[in-house]
Amino acid sequence: MQMKYIKYVAALGLSLALVSCGGGGGNPGTAPAGTGTGTGTGTGTDAVAPTVAVSVVDAKGVVVTGISLGTGFVARATVKDAKGIAVAGKAVTFEITGSTIAVLTPASQITNSLGVAEVAIAPASVSSIGATTLKASVDIAGVVTTGASDFGVQSSSLSLSALTVTTENLPSGGNTPLQVTALIGGTPAVGVPVNVTYSASCGKINGQDTASAGVSVTTNGSGFASAVYDAVDAAGTLCSGSVTITASSAGATSQSKVINVAVPTANAVVFVSATPAQLFVAGSGALDQAIVKFKVLSSGGVPLGSVPVKFSIVTNPGGVGLGSAGVTTPVMATTLANGEASVAIFSGTIPGPVKLRAELVSSSTVFSESQNLTIASGPPSQRFMSLSAETFNIEGWNIDGSSTQLTVRVADRQGNAVEDGTVINFTAEGGQVARSCATALVNGISQCSVSFVSQNPRPAGGRASVLAFTAGTKDFVDANGNNVFDSADTLINIGDAYRDDNENNAYDAAGSGEFLIPRLGTAFCAGTGAPFPSRVNTCDASLATTVRQQVVLLFSSTNPLFELTSATVGNVQFKMRSSTNTLLPLPAGTIFTAKATDSNTTDGFTCAIDQTFGTPVANVQPGTNPNADIATSGTVTLKDCRAGDSVAITVTVPSKLATTFFVSIP
Repeated sequence: MQMKYIKYVAALGLSLALVSCGGGGGNPGTAPAGTGTGTGTGTGTDAVAPTVAVSVVDAKGVVVTGISLGTGFVARATVKDAKGIAVAGKAVTFEITGSTIAVLTPASQITNSLGVAEVAIAPASVSSIGATTLKASVDIAGVVTTGASDFGVQSSSLSLSALTVTTENLPSGGNTPLQVTALIGGTPAVGVPVNVTYSASCGKINGQDTASAGVSVTTNGSGFASAVYDAVDAAGTLCSGSVTITASSAGATSQSKVINVAVPTANAVVFVSATPAQLFVAGSGALDQAIVKFKVLSSGGVPLGSVPVKFSIVTNPGGVGLGSAGVTTPVMATTLANGEASVAIFSGTIPGPVKLRAELVSSSTVFSESQNLTIASGPPSQRFMSLSAETFNIEGWNIDGSSTQLTVRVADRQGNAVEDGTVINFTAEGGQVARSCATALVNGISQCSVSFVSQNPRPAGGRASVLAFTAGTKDFVDANGNNVFDSADTLINIGDAYRDDNENNAYDAAGSGEFLIPRLGTAFCAGTGAPFPSRVNTCDASLATTVRQQVVLLFSSTNPLFELTSATVGNVQFKMRSSTNTLLPLPAGTIFTAKATDSNTTDGFTCAIDQTFGTPVANVQPGTNPNADIATSGTVTLKDCRAGDSVAITVTVPSKLATTFFVSIP
């Protein structure tokens, strides 16, 4: 109690002293002026807040009011507490307000033992100019104290050195390195990135065209801006003569250099293409004209325009025309801006390889020849049409989806492959066949395949006619050997193609359902049936025709019909028929097995199967007679069998249905 009393008295005495010192009704304890802001609750001459003094200093530590590029300026903040004592170890945050003309690196720093925190300050770019405010703030005991100072960014004395090139005299299509140095106050802009824009009156800088805008390059750490000039424009055109190259940068005087580029000289011709690469003999009705292109290049491999070129035929199988049909004299042309020159070639009457030459008019020793250009005989020929089936006797009478593959092989009248993409069409009396296929070369052979599957309708008798056809030519006897059908030749005529569904070797009138491809011919000619159905008296004198071939597919039954034809102690002979269509064989791939049963175990003989013939059932191609008996035949040979013994024959069709038949040996 005594200590509390003493403190109270002391406090009271201090309070009275302050009152008396202030005097009467005057201002009680006005603090002297200062830069800080007090935070205490009392008043008095020593109640001063912490302070942050902000300034910008140069590399020598002298306070300045303006900065410029390249001289090492520093933003400085000095932190003191309320007693004016330096505060160490405090984080000071710097910022530039109201402008982006200067940058700080980093944005904050810790005060040292003198209460000083410093960060680098520099203009944002070589073009930065103006005035702004630098602020610094620090948190002391939960109170944020801020200081500020205004400064300016002065114009940098940027200039460019003379533009240097490695070579002032370039060959056609050549290139050369370029370099210019960015200077600040006459000294290379070391560590200060400067954007330099290069442009050229013709050509490219660093691979980019400069016709519409320059190409920007940033100086390296030593102040150098380097680039490469190419004497070729964006369109691939070669520059020639005097070319002006310019380097510029904002705030600096541009620097230019004039170089000389040699006039381009053609010294190479290359083959480009022949479209199409394969033609057909004239008069065949197929493609008989192609465009052949060559390109002229300079020594640097750049295409050259406006160069005269002469075309000529080197290899002519017979009748090939250059520029127009039947003309063989050389043709002159001038290259386009892309260096290309082209000529039309027309097929003749004889198939074979063709070779063209393109040479410079100025020098016949500079030339090139075409590649892989050939003339084929023509479109598909009736004589070279072939249709085959992977399997003729499919298990199709009782089952949907049993399939086989049909393949067409077709050639022109010389037996050569027809053009890839020749479309072969199909039509079927029953089941379903893919509508078409397009030929392609398989080991150099022109062919294509489609699928056929069993489904409704199923023709009576289980025989389904399928026709393959395409546009092509008839055959003819070339009497004068010119490979062209003319008045001296004999035409092997053929009438309208049709599908002979009932296999009676004649087209039946409309309503029969037989498919017909009419060509409106009315001339007399004989009619035929499969395999190349031709309607009677529908011929004409034209070489063109519908190339065609027909096959018959068999819808064999799943259920077999067993017919014993012979049984002895030596063998059993039989036929296996499709139960629904008894003239047809069993499906291809059907197998049958035999097992012998010995009826007398005391006679000293054991009946056994020796061999079985006719299994598995073969692929059976039917003939043209729809009434022919083509049922499957089989034989089982026996060993040591006697009368009364028996043989069990089990038939298993592709769908895995197994049926067993028993034969007793008489």
